[in-house]
Amino acid sequence: MPPVYSGVRLLLVAKFNLRYHRTGIALRETLRAMGCEVAWVEERTRGLAAVLRRSLPTRLASALKRHRPELVLVFKGARLDPDAIDRLRPLSPARWINWFPDSPHLLDLSLRIGRAYNRCFIFDTSMVERHRALGRKAEYLAEGFDPAYHRPLPDPARPRARIAFVGTKEPFRARALDAVADLGLTVRGPGWPHGAVYGDAFVRVFSNADLALNIHQFFGEPAELGRYGTGANRRVFELAGIGTPQLVDAKADIARNFAEGSEIVLFRTPAELRARVLELQQVPSEGAAIAERARARALSEHTWRHRLDELLTLSLR
Repeated sequence: MPPVYSGVRLLLVAKFNLRYHRTGIALRETLRAMGCEVAWVEERTRGLAAVLRRSLPTRLASALKRHRPELVLVFKGARLDPDAIDRLRPLSPARWINWFPDSPHLLDLSLRIGRAYNRCFIFDTSMVERHRALGRKAEYLAEGFDPAYHRPLPDPARPRARIAFVGTKEPFRARALDAVADLGLTVRGPGWPHGAVYGDAFVRVFSNADLALNIHQFFGEPAELGRYGTGANRRVFELAGIGTPQLVDAKADIARNFAEGSEIVLFRTPAELRARVLELQQVPSEGAAIAERARARALSEHTWRHRLDELLTLSLR
């Protein structure tokens, strides 16, 4: 794609960390590749900024004066108080955009900080409606992935897993995993016995698996508690990019991005998860075809570049 946003001055606020918070770096480099003039501010107060006690609003004020951006794009921004944005607005005519990547368990946070922005982009349609009900400009924008990082990375030196899951240990996830624990399951992540895995090691866990399992937070919790929501998490798109057949609980918004049965395998109960795993283990060629179609769809529609193109198109109107 050509750099269609040449000359657009943008200030990106996010977490920038190659070990874990890779998304901020991917967004910054993607924006640059699209032609934007990108300045960036680390959301966390760390290193020299911590030593000098330069808070996030202080660093933002300096960046606004120096770079004069047209847009300020804040990726989540839990540490940026809405009142601070109110005080920063007179320093620049920039429009403020929030891209909120967390589920309805943080809906109150999203609604609280959302009032300070010109427009909010949210990956969960149920949360979009809550913002709009307050009279705010809010848009659905799915999560995405970095194709340079989330790619097939098989390692013949590593043993293959029949099923791989990577994610933080939670009671609802543990209950679902119990349904397939005897079918060759490998589990990594914070709270599990073998611990977390990051970087290319994370990608290799899935690349060296026959099946990739993705379980959203609060899967199986009573719907009336409102924490499960509808949005497809980032892992949906990451696994499609890695190219391993994916089984995931059937969040409503997944149908906007992948075709059930053809590009992704969905389950609605632990029992159905077990049944789908057994079916795919009996016919490996079916899973391979599903993964191939999902990867093609992800590369053609679901990268960070696709998401940022949509965000910028709407935000620059």
